[in-house]
Amino acid sequence: MVTAVSPQRQVINADRNSQITVNFQYSHRSFSVNNLTFRVFAKLSGPVNGTFEFLNGNTQIKFIPALPFLAGEWITVSLSKGIRSQGNVAMEKGFIWQFWSKAGTGFLQQNPIRTIPVRRQGEGHIQCYGALGMDFNNDRLTDLAIVNEISRDFRIYLNNGVLFDTMHSVYSLPAGNNPSPSEAADFNHDGKVDIVIGNAGNNIMSLFIGTGNAVFEPEVPHTAANNVRGVAIGDLNGDGYDDIVTANRGGSNISIFINNGDGTFGSPVNINTIGNGETAVMLTDANNDGILDAFVGCYSSREIVLLLGDGNGSFIFSARADLIGAPWAIAIGDINGDGYADVAAALSSYNRIGVVFGNGSGGLSSVTTYNTIGTFPLAIDIGDLDGDNDLDLISSNYSGGNFNVYNNTGSGVFSNSPHVLPSSTSGSCITVHDRDNDGDLDLAGIDEIDDLLFIFDNAPGPSGVNPNSNETPFSFKLYQNFPNPFNPGTRINYDIVSKGKVMLTVYDILGNEVQILVNEVQEPGKYSVEFSSSSGNNYLPSGVYYYKLITDVYSDTKSMILLK
Repeated sequence: MVTAVSPQRQVINADRNSQITVNFQYSHRSFSVNNLTFRVFAKLSGPVNGTFEFLNGNTQIKFIPALPFLAGEWITVSLSKGIRSQGNVAMEKGFIWQFWSKAGTGFLQQNPIRTIPVRRQGEGHIQCYGALGMDFNNDRLTDLAIVNEISRDFRIYLNNGVLFDTMHSVYSLPAGNNPSPSEAADFNHDGKVDIVIGNAGNNIMSLFIGTGNAVFEPEVPHTAANNVRGVAIGDLNGDGYDDIVTANRGGSNISIFINNGDGTFGSPVNINTIGNGETAVMLTDANNDGILDAFVGCYSSREIVLLLGDGNGSFIFSARADLIGAPWAIAIGDINGDGYADVAAALSSYNRIGVVFGNGSGGLSSVTTYNTIGTFPLAIDIGDLDGDNDLDLISSNYSGGNFNVYNNTGSGVFSNSPHVLPSSTSGSCITVHDRDNDGDLDLAGIDEIDDLLFIFDNAPGPSGVNPNSNETPFSFKLYQNFPNPFNPGTRINYDIVSKGKVMLTVYDILGNEVQILVNEVQEPGKYSVEFSSSSGNNYLPSGVYYYKLITDVYSDTKSMILLK
């Protein structure tokens, strides 16, 4: 029996270097703990490797990740029934909890820095629907898999450290029809990311097994029920392997696919949820018993239905909440900071978003709704965009042609005047991730009419303290910019030991001043500044540039390369 965990369940701001600990009621057999019985999966960086330590008479397991988590990502820790006590007694059920890594200080009103066509040359309308953000090639950068409904495929765009300039590969869905939602997991425990995609135009759930380096085997189709609009992933029966749940609007049910233990799946078990027109599904622990539960968005009956997991691969009804409008997509997390899972929904034709709070014991609050600036919100995502330790919301407005960003006040209350980010014709899905690895969260949005990918950059805060640390540095230091080479933007970090005047200036190769980035008195701390070759009146050519840091007692200069 698990008695305590760290980081805490649903916490928003776990240190990116967090070690994961689990306390048990009784001592366990250390040889029963391995990468099958104790798994960590991060939504942006994928399977997490690390080492184990066994403490306090083997009543505590400590997992030490090999690398820091990426900023602002959703992390799932899954313990299987294969963990045994010293008396050789297995855990009765698996145990799962989730938390978020800390995101750095940023802004809600992000800057559009690039628009990328997803159509190939000479190609007609392909109807991009969503972009799954994930590191597919293990380079610590979040790539994008863009699912396209009319062309029935998904397209991989690899992150070069700044943007997604080149389409890496295309994978077709021959059994699919209008592929829409997608999620990632490691179904066969080979350390490589796999993808599952639902098909809104028929009853197929499409599985793609990854072979590494952003390469996937051909589609493996599985039959669910009609109009597969939502997919969710998690270990439902505690055997150490991730299972799949689909939400089937036309079938008016959900389908549960249990992993056979090798990344293959048998026939589904279909469950009616009490609601009608199941369209969205997400998994988390809603009643803090260590078992995954299902939040289901029901389009036809316009409600959220909460199903509690039984730990053996199925669910039972717990609660329902009227949304007033029809939910198209949902997002989950601790929105009001009480330690319990909540849910937000895009309320399509009602032109609002809705928030429902969980009470930690399987109950749901009534809905609170907020206006959208734009019409027909169909997608919603969640993340701490401004780095203030609460979860903000982003809706995509299909008819409004934009994206709305809602600021969380810290108590789960949002403004009815969201920040507006531009699309072109039809805002579709949007992805939250740290594109440039600078510690704050950026956005990537889709226009499904014009088949465009919009890249947004989270501008740095004024004299922003490095979000990865609150330490006072031991020495002055100017760091190498990242990324380098860059185009169009890069980030420069530096450490200040004592209060004083600080100047940071960029020069061209001839020594001409290009831009003064910092010219002020600063307190001791770790600082981060962004430089763009295309901001203001700067449209700089490719070449070598220099940046120089000067304080009262310290000076240093480094070079960087702009490569267009």
